[in-house]
Amino acid sequence: INIIKKKGMDALVAMAKESMPEDMKATAFAVATDLALADGEIADEEKNLLTKVQQSLGVPEDEAVKIIEVMLIKNKG
Repeated sequence: INIIKKKGMDALVAMAKESMPEDMKATAFAVATDLALADGEIADEEKNLLTKVQQSLGVPEDEAVKIIEVMLIKNKG
């Protein structure tokens, strides 16, 4: 949280990207999506953040869409 306060969310995502194994990047995006959907919907600010995370981590768009679809089903209801 201190990193976010001092350097911003982009810095946190960049640091995470550098220390994360390649095979965990889609998983990290899925976790971020799951958190954003905790209330059952994605607000515009959350959508923008998820787009930044997806692009920063290099998760292909088609894979990101599948992850979002699955998380929407998971968090429905």
